Amino acid sequence: MAIMRMPLERRFSDLDLMGHVNNVAYHDYLQEARFRLLAELGRETVEALPQVVARQEIDYVRPIGIGLEPLIVETWVESVGRSSYVVAYLILDSDGSLAAKARTVMVLFDEATTRSRLIPDDVRSWLESAMAEEGTDGDSRNDRLPGEAEL
Repeated sequence: MAIMRMPLERRFSDLDLMGHVNNVAYHDYLQEARFRLLAELGRETVEALPQVVARQEIDYVRPIGIGLEPLIVETWVESVGRSSYVVAYLILDSDGSLAAKARTVMVLFDEATTRSRLIPDDVRSWLESAMAEEGTDGDSRNDRLPGEAEL
């Protein structure tokens, strides 16, 4: 498994006064996608390791309006560091158009010291199994995400 594609229902309560999905709802979409990805990789391991969101960035490409068809969220692990990993996302409207691109930095931590901790080898292995692979044309999903200089 590399890129996980999942439908997410848009809710009427996600809309703001302008008739499009409010920016706060995007965080819910990302959290749902991240939890589904991690559950697919191994729920027991995820629940056993305390971790926190250290950073979350979203580039809003175009507004999402009300609709009956679900949104599609593509998600994958972009990179794995010593104590953190990055989950990347593309949020697509029901017509397949790119609505947003995002990244979340997750940090594992020790509950007793409340400091970061190293990612165990077995966890590193399953996180790396969710990393996006380059396509046959040399492009990867990461090419569609913002670079550090763009944020």
